[in-house]
Amino acid sequence: MLKQACLFCKVVGALAIIGALNWGLVGAFNINVVENIFGEMTAITRIIYGLVGLSGIALFVSFFTVCPACKK
Repeated sequence: MLKQACLFCKVVGALAIIGALNWGLVGAFNINVVENIFGEMTAITRIIYGLVGLSGIALFVSFFTVCPACKK
């Protein structure tokens, strides 16, 4: 699905996957990989969470519209 996508869509997809895997680990094993790597609620951690959140919004919007860059 992401093979033919534009760079923006690939980045959004990758961030959403990273966020989903992190939350899966939090739910299953109480392990937060982002906070383990970058520290608990540091600036970089907040930026990563913000980017994951924005990617979720972009994916939500993609249910209703097509990316202009990916449109062929």
